[in-house]
Amino acid sequence: MTGESEKPSNQKPEKSPMAMAGAGFEFVSSIVLFVLGGYYLDEYLKTEPLWLLVGFFLGFLFAFYSLIKRAKENE
Repeated sequence: MTGESEKPSNQKPEKSPMAMAGAGFEFVSSIVLFVLGGYYLDEYLKTEPLWLLVGFFLGFLFAFYSLIKRAKENE
C-alpha cells in the first residue's frame, strides 16, 4: 500500500472509442441476427418476406432498446 486512500471520484468515466464501437457493433449485429433468423424461418416455412420483415423490425426494436439502456447507464 502506498498510504494514499483511494476515494471514488465523482467524475464520469470517459467514453472510449472502443466502447462506442462496441455499441455500434451491438446495434448492427442484433439487426443482422434477427434478419437472418427471419430469412431461415421463411425458407423453412415457405413464407417469403413475412418472417424476414418481422425479424428486421424485432431486431431494430431490440437494437434501440439496448442503445437506450447503454445511454442511461452512462448518464
